[in-house]
Amino acid sequence: MSQEWLKQLAELSNDKDLRKRAQQMQQKAQRATVRQGGSGQTSLLGAAIGHFFRWLFLLALAQAAAMFVAAESEDLTNESWGYIFHYVVWYALTQPLLPAEAYGALQEWFGLTAADFSALYDRINPVLQEQQDALVFLVPAAVAVALTLFFLPAINARRRRSPVRILVWLANWAVVFLATTFGPGIAVLWLAALVFSFVGGLRRAPRQAQPPAQPRPPTAAQQARPASQPQPAARAEPAAMPARESAIQRSARPAAALNRREPTVVRRGGGSWIRAR
Repeated sequence: MSQEWLKQLAELSNDKDLRKRAQQMQQKAQRATVRQGGSGQTSLLGAAIGHFFRWLFLLALAQAAAMFVAAESEDLTNESWGYIFHYVVWYALTQPLLPAEAYGALQEWFGLTAADFSALYDRINPVLQEQQDALVFLVPAAVAVALTLFFLPAINARRRRSPVRILVWLANWAVVFLATTFGPGIAVLWLAALVFSFVGGLRRAPRQAQPPAQPRPPTAAQQARPASQPQPAARAEPAAMPARESAIQRSARPAAALNRREPTVVRRGGGSWIRAR
């Protein structure tokens, strides 16, 4: 049963359930059309922008929490945000913030020691002193852009639902651990992961619409009623029957029954007249 036929049947019928069912089917069809129209995959630029704002929110939240803890612990609540940010960077690069096992893993995998972090702070200290207020906002944005560009192959593979997206994700992370070994040549692995992220691109099949529900069979009263007889006339007929029957009954009464009334004045024996009651 098609949707148009059910809609026309609902317009011609007085059945409220049938009208309601037709409206529900029309709403389902509209939702399916909207879902199919919006089921297209997001572009690579849109996916990258979405991940950028996610990283930006997480980094800004982590930075705000670190600055709040530093201000409360070191009594820097009266200082500017730039000064508090400068203090957080100094503490993270020059003080033993991580456990000894973490520094040992950094030295074993990437060849980084605590002295390397102190040397990094000495190089960036002049910039921190000059632009410490602006860096409060620029650093989270710059780190969010760097992370978005670095994970672009994994983002693209996930967006396209590529069948090799797990391999692309592993290759994307392998760039981090192989950077110290291959140096600038590691960019070739990143480009290869980006190229392979375009492989496949299987899309999810649109959900098929459910078949329309069959209308309920007509009742015995509806079957017995002729199709050509309109509904209002059938309803108005019983109201006219009592008047018609009363007229027939009145016409069938005998004429003698109408003259059964007693005369107005009756004469009794004795010569007196008595008015009838």
